[in-house]
Amino acid sequence: MQKIAAVSLQPGMVIARNVFSTEGVLLLGTGTVLDDAYIQRLRLFGLTSIYIKNPFTDQMADSDIIDTIPEVVREETRVQAVQIVHTAFQNLSDTGQVDSQQFKETALFLIDEVIKNKGAMIHLTDIRSRDGYTFGHSVNVCVLSTLTGVQLGYNTLQLRELALGALLHDTGKMLIPKEILVKPGPLTTAERNHMEQHPDLGFDILRRQGEIPLISSHVAYQHHEKFDGSGYTRNLGGSEIHEYARIVAIADVYDAITSDRPYKDGTLPHEAYEIMMSLANTHFDPVILRTFLNQIAVYPLDSIVRINTGEIALVIKVIPGLQTRPTLKIIVDAAGHRLNNGPEIDLTKNLTAFIDKIFTPTEILDLDANLA
Repeated sequence: MQKIAAVSLQPGMVIARNVFSTEGVLLLGTGTVLDDAYIQRLRLFGLTSIYIKNPFTDQMADSDIIDTIPEVVREETRVQAVQIVHTAFQNLSDTGQVDSQQFKETALFLIDEVIKNKGAMIHLTDIRSRDGYTFGHSVNVCVLSTLTGVQLGYNTLQLRELALGALLHDTGKMLIPKEILVKPGPLTTAERNHMEQHPDLGFDILRRQGEIPLISSHVAYQHHEKFDGSGYTRNLGGSEIHEYARIVAIADVYDAITSDRPYKDGTLPHEAYEIMMSLANTHFDPVILRTFLNQIAVYPLDSIVRINTGEIALVIKVIPGLQTRPTLKIIVDAAGHRLNNGPEIDLTKNLTAFIDKIFTPTEILDLDANLA
């Protein structure tokens, strides 16, 4: 499957993953063939992108080679969590009160599912509407942070504190004017200064909630601090920043840069990997960052890539810790001929071959059309 921007959707494309509203309503199901009316409906709901079927996978002789892409959290679990967080944050905006029980219960069932699927890697990003970005982001940061905590060997209590803090890390944004929060473009200096108040605002709300551990509240307070002390709001650095907040800071940035927004497409995983690595020791704790990135599929399953031989291939297997050396299936030979049952190449064994390009969704569609 391939994620494609809503503005690039065309009639005849086939949906590869269910599309839900922020409220958890199924808008269009897997297998739906898009037409003009469906495309217009998706845009009206503010969807910035959706997943469509990969034309190359469907046309291969063994098209079931990637039957399903494993996920850390099931689709229905994620949808339920986003719906609960949406309702709880809306209530916070209306009343100024945090329903701590809702957040605790959501954190617990997310932890339970992450533990069950702790061997899975992050291959897919979730699809969000423009207005539902903050809620989906909170859930995804919780999932990414919890997975990192599991890999670090956290016990049950630590995972609960971490997951709750991650889920609530952007609580203060509920007190930021909506026109700033969802502005489709760069913020002005004044707007940026206002936005940077959200860690203080969130901490102030959460620390007064007796049922929320203070250590979880400090995640909201510290998640924009940087490892070298150049962050905000208190210019903390290194071990002065609580380890939970150091984890959430990494998950927060990764999810933000890989998510599609109305004004820009999300960064592809391999580019995000390089960006994150470049920020080790400055923005991020390098040890935690390495643990986090070991769970990210740099070249996700079903990606289309080119290798240095000139051949074009489908990513069919990724091993944790060796994400830059996946197993590939050749779909276009070096002469430019489409192959329906090409050979496989394991880059962990074939050390002279390397990936020199990953195709964007639009480039994949163009490639398919040009080879037809």
